Amino acid sequence: MRHIYSLLTASCLMSVFLTACATVEAPPAPVPVPQQVPAPVLRPMPTPAPAVPAPNTPLRPAVAPPSVSAAPPPPVDIVPLQFRSSAFESLPNWAETDVGAARRALVRSCAISQARPKEQLLSAVATYSGRVGDWTGVCALAGDPSLEDRSFWESQFQVWRVTTEATEVGRLTGYYEPIMAASWVKTPVYSEPIQSRPADLFEIDLGQFDPTLRNRSIIARMDRGKVVPYWSRGQINENTAPVLAWGEPAEVLSLQVQGSGRLQFDDGSQVRAAFAAHNGHLFGSNAQELIRRGALPVNGASMDAIKTWFKTAEPRETREVLNANPRTVFFRLEAINDPSAGPKGGQQAALEANGSLAVDTSYHAYGVPIFLAADAPRVALSTDVSLRRLVVAQDTGGAIRGPIRGDLYWGTGPEAGLRAGRINHDVRFWVLLPKGLMPMPATSGR
Repeated sequence: MRHIYSLLTASCLMSVFLTACATVEAPPAPVPVPQQVPAPVLRPMPTPAPAVPAPNTPLRPAVAPPSVSAAPPPPVDIVPLQFRSSAFESLPNWAETDVGAARRALVRSCAISQARPKEQLLSAVATYSGRVGDWTGVCALAGDPSLEDRSFWESQFQVWRVTTEATEVGRLTGYYEPIMAASWVKTPVYSEPIQSRPADLFEIDLGQFDPTLRNRSIIARMDRGKVVPYWSRGQINENTAPVLAWGEPAEVLSLQVQGSGRLQFDDGSQVRAAFAAHNGHLFGSNAQELIRRGALPVNGASMDAIKTWFKTAEPRETREVLNANPRTVFFRLEAINDPSAGPKGGQQAALEANGSLAVDTSYHAYGVPIFLAADAPRVALSTDVSLRRLVVAQDTGGAIRGPIRGDLYWGTGPEAGLRAGRINHDVRFWVLLPKGLMPMPATSGR
């Protein structure tokens, strides 16, 4: 889903605008942007892991399976994970925790991972998760209706507490899939474009040049034979990135922060705007820009206040505030064949409400079950003082960085948005691995 939505507060203060939580058909060739516009400084940007390829398609050019000595070194900024064997009965409130959503999520993850060669690592970076073949047995049983949910987990998995040398506590936030009103044509109300991926945008995997930069990429374009940063928001127009639909400015910003959402039109029809790409720029706070201009007080930049400002602002001011955030997100439209299904996450599996987690894929592999114990909410008005969930790593996001860092997917619509907005908690992680699989450090290669 590629959401970037992860700093919401209980009252949604500065929520959508203070955070930074696929292959698409090439659009028509863009009209060149005037060259006098200066390009921004090139920055290496972390981007989500690529979608799992089709069956029998290797992740990289065909090579022999890695040996113990062939494992590449971990990225230089990655701290080692530490694992301690634990037990299900030691998990906080395990007996009362709903584990059905995680099992449904696991079934979807297995459908993707098990199509890959069995000798492949589940993740070339998070090697503690073993090889694809290590998960064949549990994946075969995940969809067996004769095995009760809790019995499935307890009989097939071993619990491992996750810590680092420095800490055992991380951070948990929440995200969701919004439903926003949209129009196929531009109107005074629906004046902000929802745009498709530009034909000239491409991504460079830095790990292909330096193994210590695995899972790191930059977004770029070509300019007279040179690789340069892609255009910022203010430099992109309707010719460089074709328009898919139109929405209200504040709602389109919210859609970009979430990474996907449902567009609802006047006739009641809905389509999904799914993440296609971003322009590689760092996120800038529109709320801080409004505060700087004196348009909103420091303690009054709530989501409602920001949306109200956009509704009454002059077009010139609206554009200036929008452009204060140089980052923009591009989408593709998808039919919603199953209204109950969530958007696809980074693994390309449909997300499960309260069963899917966005993680930092530098540390955790897609498809790994994780038990969350979240306490000590960082927002005073949170109604979820304590939260216990079994989830599956299926997504990632630009703001989801760290070994014990997660973004919990809450579902679709306004109620899910309210719940997601109240999650900003300290959290502890336990990973569940198939019995017999020992978590190995990233330098071992198994």
